[in-house]
Amino acid sequence: MTNLAYLSRLCRKQLVLLAFYLIFSPSLLANESTGGSELARLLDLVNERLQLMKDVAAYKFVNNVEIENTQREEIVVKRALVGAQNNQLNPESVEAFFRLQIQLAKEVQKAWIKRWEANRDSAPVDHVATDLNAEVRPRLISLGDQIIRQIPRALPELHNTKRFTSNLQEINQAVTNPYVSNSRKQQLLDTLMKIRAEDQAEPGRLATILARGVLRVGTTGDYKPFSFIASTSGKLTGVDIDLAEDLAAGMGVKLELVKTSWPTLMSDFSADQFDIGMSGITDTHARRQSAFFSEPYLVGGKTPIARCEAKDQLDSLVKIDRAEVRVIVNPGGTNEKYVRKNIKNAQLIVHADNTTIFQHLLDKRADVMITDTIEVKVQTGLHPELCATMPDHLLTRAEKGFLLPQDVHLQEYVNAWLRKVKQSDRLGRYFARYIN
Repeated sequence: MTNLAYLSRLCRKQLVLLAFYLIFSPSLLANESTGGSELARLLDLVNERLQLMKDVAAYKFVNNVEIENTQREEIVVKRALVGAQNNQLNPESVEAFFRLQIQLAKEVQKAWIKRWEANRDSAPVDHVATDLNAEVRPRLISLGDQIIRQIPRALPELHNTKRFTSNLQEINQAVTNPYVSNSRKQQLLDTLMKIRAEDQAEPGRLATILARGVLRVGTTGDYKPFSFIASTSGKLTGVDIDLAEDLAAGMGVKLELVKTSWPTLMSDFSADQFDIGMSGITDTHARRQSAFFSEPYLVGGKTPIARCEAKDQLDSLVKIDRAEVRVIVNPGGTNEKYVRKNIKNAQLIVHADNTTIFQHLLDKRADVMITDTIEVKVQTGLHPELCATMPDHLLTRAEKGFLLPQDVHLQEYVNAWLRKVKQSDRLGRYFARYIN
């Protein structure tokens, strides 16, 4: 075969391949774009909207335009509410999600502009910045409409509590914007989980509590200053008990305190033994698989406590995690979870009675306990012989909140009440009563 004939035959093959690609590739690409779950499609749209914030920031940077535009924000929210009604979604639950998207959009814009101000060489210039009004905003409007239409399709996955962990992993992977933290991604997932179809928007648990005339609060009774048995009266008392009475009074219902424990907290909750859990409960991913949480009313973390005489010998995790050290822990809660994960060499003592656990430290039957900073503060106040061994260091960061059923109306009610408690300084007075 001559070179010319060979080239001719090769060209024919290439043309056939090219024709095949042009004819069939659009459908192949379409199949690829429609793959994956409905939630994955929704998260891709959310991520695409956040990625456009770089273009928005670039336009505002080169044109010296303010990031904040409340008038435009309200237009976006109103369009979302109309879209929610057209797609049979509860508008209030959709509004919370879109307002969070707006807040994240502003945070991302600020981060890009701060980066460019610090390094002018990487900053966009006028002829490169995409026109906000002519190009970027129409794309944002289109994405907002697509997100609204996609939400109803993703609701079954979002409302499946068994999928919480996988959904959280999915949103962490899907939202790739470098200026959106994992905690912000979880907030996005939380607001998406709270969206309800219009026919699902009945008040649910809140209406039940009001109709019953009784608020059932689950509490452990073994965790100062939140919930414990008063030595004088033998009755339950503490910050969370005062808060429970405050909440019930605001609802105009009676308060019923239901005894639970740390090992059985979530099973009792799932079995509908109580409406709300109030006992210094830490907001965790595991608990969010089957529950909502209120806004936090205390932020702290884990830190060690020991006898003051041994403070210097136990002032780091390295010193604590030695074979001769006895670490005591109460079962079933975040204390035990942290210790089992991080302490590998020390002797572990599991003590079931949280009300007497610190006496073991005083009696030298244990050397150290790792617990929440607020409990360390209370116990060192009660027992001068005990000291925080790492007083200026938190091993973890944790938020205390109220354990709630997955009912948006009840959560909104509790959050509104909690904000009033904080603003009126009643929360500060409740803590001062038991810490001081």
